[in-house]
Amino acid sequence: MNMDQFEAQSPPTPITVRDLSKKIHAVLDARVGRIDVVGQVNKPIFKHHWYFSLTDGDASIDCAMWASNVSGVQPVGWKPKQGDQVIIRGTIGHYAKYGKTQIYVERMKPAAEEKGELQKKYEALLQEFREVGWFDESNKKPLPRFPRRIAVITSATSAAVRDVIETARQRWPAIPLLIVNVPVQGDAASPAITKAIQRVDKAAEAMHIDAIIVTRGGGSLEELWAFNERSVAEATFHAKTPIVAAIGHESDTSIIELVADHRASTPTQAAMVLVPDAGELAQMVDHFASKLHTTTRRVVELGASQMSQLSSQLDATMTKELHQRMRCISSLNEALHAKRPHFVLQKRQERFIRMDASLCAAVTRSISMRKGQLDTLSGRLDAIGPRAVLNRGFSLTQSEDGNVLRSSKDVKDGQELITILANGTIKSRVECTS
Repeated sequence: MNMDQFEAQSPPTPITVRDLSKKIHAVLDARVGRIDVVGQVNKPIFKHHWYFSLTDGDASIDCAMWASNVSGVQPVGWKPKQGDQVIIRGTIGHYAKYGKTQIYVERMKPAAEEKGELQKKYEALLQEFREVGWFDESNKKPLPRFPRRIAVITSATSAAVRDVIETARQRWPAIPLLIVNVPVQGDAASPAITKAIQRVDKAAEAMHIDAIIVTRGGGSLEELWAFNERSVAEATFHAKTPIVAAIGHESDTSIIELVADHRASTPTQAAMVLVPDAGELAQMVDHFASKLHTTTRRVVELGASQMSQLSSQLDATMTKELHQRMRCISSLNEALHAKRPHFVLQKRQERFIRMDASLCAAVTRSISMRKGQLDTLSGRLDAIGPRAVLNRGFSLTQSEDGNVLRSSKDVKDGQELITILANGTIKSRVECTS
C-alpha cells in the first residue's frame, strides 16, 4: 500500500497520547496480569517508596513498590542490596507520564540464590584486585594541576562527552580535548576501551596529554559491565598517565573507578576535577595580589618602623660611644700631657726646688742645732779644759814632742821643755831633777 492508497481510505479517529497509554495499560493488565518475576536488584533507591530495576543480564525492567507494600517484605526488616537476587510479585502497568512500562511490586522475598551471576563475578573481581593492591591509595598517581591536554575516552555521540566538553569550555575555554570514540556497552566495548587507554597512554608524552577521562552515563550492571572487565582494569592500572573514571551515576561503582587514580561521580565532575576554573583562578590571583600588596605594605611599614627605631638606637649608641671615646681621649690626653718631657721636667724642677728648699731648711736647722750643741759642749769643755786651769794660775809643761809631763822622772838632763801659761809659753832646759 502506497501513501496515496493510505490517504484515500477513511482514516481512523485519532486518539490522545493519554488514551493510547490507557489502552497499553489495559492490554498489559489483561494479557499479563499479576506475575512473579525473579531477577537481580539494580540501582535501588529505598526511601518512603522503593524504586529499582530488575535485571537478569539480558534485559531490565523498572519496578516501583509503594510504602504500603514495603511493610510486607519477607523476612520482616529485610532490605535487598545492589546485586541481590529476589523474587517479586506484582502487576505490569504503563506509566503514562513518562511513557514507560514497569512492575508495580506487591511482594518481595530473597531468591534461593541471592546474587546474580554478574554480581558474583563483580565481587570476585573486586576481591582479586583488592588483594593484589590495585585499589591501594599508594598506587594512585597525582592529578596535574594545569593539564596541557586531556584525552576523553567515551562514545562521541553520548551525553557524557557533551557534558565534559561543555564543562571544560565553561571553566577553561583554551583547554584542548582529544575525544577518543569507543563503544561503551556491548561485547565490543571492553576491547575497544582497553585498546584506547593503551594507545592514548603510549602517545601521551608526544601529544602533551597530561590526563585521561574514561566516562559514560548511567545504566544497569550489565550495561556498565565493560568497565568491570579485567582487561580494562589492567590497562588502567598500568597506565603512566593519570586517569579519572566517571562511570554511571553516583550510586554505581565500576571496577575501573576503583583502579583509576581518581573517581568522579559524573562526567561533569570528572571535567571539573581536571580542568581549572578560569574564574576561580582569576579570583585567586586577585586575592593573592591583594594579599601580596597588603603583606608588602605591612612589611614596608614594619621595616620603616624598625629602621626608625634602629636609627634612633644607632644615634643614641653613637652619641654614647662618642662621649665615651671623647672622655677616653681626654683622659689619654691628660695622661699624655702628664708624660711630656717639658711637663715632667717642670714637675721635677718644682719637686727639686721644693726638695732643695726643704734640704736647705733642714741643713740650716741641723747646722743651727749642731752649733748650739757645739757651743754647749765648747762651754762645757772650756769649763773643764787646761786653759781654764791655766787662767786660774796653773801652768802646763810639755816635752818637745807635745807629751804632757806629769812627773820629774819623765824628763832628762839637758832636755828642752815647753811650759804653757795662761798668756804665753816658756821654753827651758833641764839642768837637774829631784
